[in-house]
Amino acid sequence: MEFSWKIMACVVAFNSLYYVLGFLAQTLDYSLPPRHSTIPGTNQKFLYMKDLWRTGLADLIGVALIYNTFFHLVREGKFNVWHWSAFALLAVVSTLIFLIICLRETHKPDVGFPEPGVISANGLLHLPYFGVGIAASLMCIWFMAIGDLCGPVLWMGLVGGVTYIFFFIWEMKTGNLDPLNKL
Repeated sequence: MEFSWKIMACVVAFNSLYYVLGFLAQTLDYSLPPRHSTIPGTNQKFLYMKDLWRTGLADLIGVALIYNTFFHLVREGKFNVWHWSAFALLAVVSTLIFLIICLRETHKPDVGFPEPGVISANGLLHLPYFGVGIAASLMCIWFMAIGDLCGPVLWMGLVGGVTYIFFFIWEMKTGNLDPLNKL
């Protein structure tokens, strides 16, 4: 599969723009608690995008590389109706699962879901980004498994996936993904 710098540049630009929109939504949302304030009834900090490894380096580098791989597959004409249907289903289902998890009473409030059962503008922007990212990742894994993904595009996708997984694990190690711990 031939690598395209044009696709890479477009993906990085769009991914970065979407990140900036999320950052603006966070910055302009005056209903959010102050950054690093303590979540009432806990000793846990309220986290903003800057505090989460996944919404920094993982999204800007890892997800961009995964999307780059996905759009290379699209450009190569690898997707048929079945693939697009699977992609759409995966995106919707993963978005709904993420939403259900984040709206629970036990979810630790953060910039996207500032209170149990409440979603912020940042959270609304993040939902489709999450769902499409999961679907794109799974489609890349599918095409890799059947041998339709190779060369530099494959390696970029793998680096993107490893980068995201590394920062997700780091997020767990730092306690950012801990459940809500009421005192």
